[in-house]
Amino acid sequence: PAQGMGAVNLGRAFDGVPRILCDQREEDLFTASGQTRVFTGRIVQTNEPLRVTLAWTDAPGSTTGNAFNNDLDLTVQVGTNLYLGNVFSGASSVAGGSADARNNVENVLLPAGVTGDIVVTVTAANINSDGVPNHGGSLDQDFALVIYNATNTTVPVIVPTGAALL
Repeated sequence: PAQGMGAVNLGRAFDGVPRILCDQREEDLFTASGQTRVFTGRIVQTNEPLRVTLAWTDAPGSTTGNAFNNDLDLTVQVGTNLYLGNVFSGASSVAGGSADARNNVENVLLPAGVTGDIVVTVTAANINSDGVPNHGGSLDQDFALVIYNATNTTVPVIVPTGAALL
């Protein structure tokens, strides 16, 4: 009862609510730490929650000590609020907190009633292993991203002074 992210809700999977899907796209492959991918959109239905899920298959880990290798981080900006993956209070995400450096599934879950534009950023916090065997070099990692209750749209992405988007 203290593990995992819960059971699959097939009703929600086929409910017709718009979503953005990105699954192991070649153009999104990370090959070095510090790289980012940015996805912009707009929340569609205010009577539905916003759910953002990032998942990746990590490279095989050590049999002793920490078994995790590559680390991706999920950030979701809605208005002026910034949410990090797996920072929750109860069933909903809360702004602030620290990036999750251990799990290969990260979620931002916001309740119904949230509106506006969103900016979803996936960051390669640490790429130190071959996350995609038999493809490319020895340092790489792909991912899958699902943004439930949003459609693609271009919104301004504000980058702080001194920061860079790759």
